[in-house]
Amino acid sequence: MISYRWCPELDAADLAQVTALIGAAAEYDAEAGFSTIDASVPGQRSRGAVRVAHLPIRARRDLSMRADAPWVTVAYLNLRVDPDGLGTVRFVVHPDYRSRGVATLLVEELGLEVAVPGGWCGTGARRLRAWAYGTHPATERLAARFGIAAVDRRWTLVRHLSGPWAVPLGAVDVGIEIPGSRSADGWGGAAEFAAAVLPDTLAAASVPGPGRVIAVGDARGPVGLVRFDAGTTPYAEFRGAWIRAAAVAPRAGRRGIGSALLTRALGEMRDAGAQVALIRVDPADERAVRTLRLLSFEQEETHTLFGVSET
Repeated sequence: MISYRWCPELDAADLAQVTALIGAAAEYDAEAGFSTIDASVPGQRSRGAVRVAHLPIRARRDLSMRADAPWVTVAYLNLRVDPDGLGTVRFVVHPDYRSRGVATLLVEELGLEVAVPGGWCGTGARRLRAWAYGTHPATERLAARFGIAAVDRRWTLVRHLSGPWAVPLGAVDVGIEIPGSRSADGWGGAAEFAAAVLPDTLAAASVPGPGRVIAVGDARGPVGLVRFDAGTTPYAEFRGAWIRAAAVAPRAGRRGIGSALLTRALGEMRDAGAQVALIRVDPADERAVRTLRLLSFEQEETHTLFGVSET
């Protein structure tokens, strides 16, 4: 038996329990690379035309049937609904309560009807999307049971920068000087530059944060850029750093500029202490996959975007 209630914001007690749950799950899932929820998410509120809803899921401790067993937060769902009715779902179950039917029971009770007045569960969502990072068999079983479709996929590719599996970084001469990186957070022109190169791909390139950006241009304007993390995070037994965005303007394609940008970024990441570099890529983007393969990246994980729509 579970208990839940949608709320526009979490009170102090719920916020503390959900934050602790997210932290425990992130630590437990770190090595496997499964989905995590940022610690700031439980504190979010609706703003403007974007609606935010929180759903803490409770159960008796240890799923006990005893009436005197205390209620504890065993899972958490966050829903962000944009003005077009697209609902982005983030969901996590406490490690102690996994494989015990919590997620299945929640879906059975909430249902997946979106083509109804008020949208899904009255939240206004008429389409649902949820990323599952890492190949988790429980996620696949849940999707198959309820007919939840896979609508997109991403791969995580990994390249060793040091150690016995590292391949030396070769120089790439493209006739354009590739500068060193600059702080992404302190660069006021990041958004404009990203939009001029490839706006759809480079949304992440102009997001403020402690990242680094390498950008090149020519007499006709921006040519390409790559954004990567300034520091490292644990990845398996290694110190890893992420390449967050990389693209080259269509007019400058097939000149090796993407490889040159990535090679310069990889060198800086290695010099900053990263043992492995990581990037997520659309497997349908054959050119990007081929470029990364030639730079000695290897596929590590598959991620799936699951979706429910009115049709």
